[in-house]
Amino acid sequence: MKQKGAQAVEFALVLPFFILILFAVLDFGILVYNKAIITNASREGARSGALLSGTWDSTAVQQVACNYARNTLISVKSGTSTSTCTGTKDPVVNVYWGSTATCPSPATLGPSPTFGVPVALKISYPFSGFSLGSWWSLGTGTSSVGSQMTLTACTQMAHE
Repeated sequence: MKQKGAQAVEFALVLPFFILILFAVLDFGILVYNKAIITNASREGARSGALLSGTWDSTAVQQVACNYARNTLISVKSGTSTSTCTGTKDPVVNVYWGSTATCPSPATLGPSPTFGVPVALKISYPFSGFSLGSWWSLGTGTSSVGSQMTLTACTQMAHE
């Protein structure tokens, strides 16, 4: 009985599964990293919006969160990225304030928040993995295999 090359055949059969597991681990790692980034970006933006300043501007609050997220997110999809987060690869940043501003519910917007009024900042980011797409959703709900997942983070702070 000659068994020369049996290890090579077994390796050839097992290698695709090892590669699949490796790419799944990498995709999941990027997903978790991006979720942490948008969470921190929402905190930074909400904190800048909660601080009492001379002139309150929701666009400046959005820009703080945009700058944090845009400079640190890992994105492998094609598209554009702009400094104002209006590109196809950029997160969507929304700022809410008012007595009913809670995450993630929008509020009735006034001219600017006053002391003690909640300021909420919500960030949405469409994520698709670099190799497997959103394979982990497995077609459940409104998602299908290969479609994008939307990562969201919302932070609420009282205006100081």
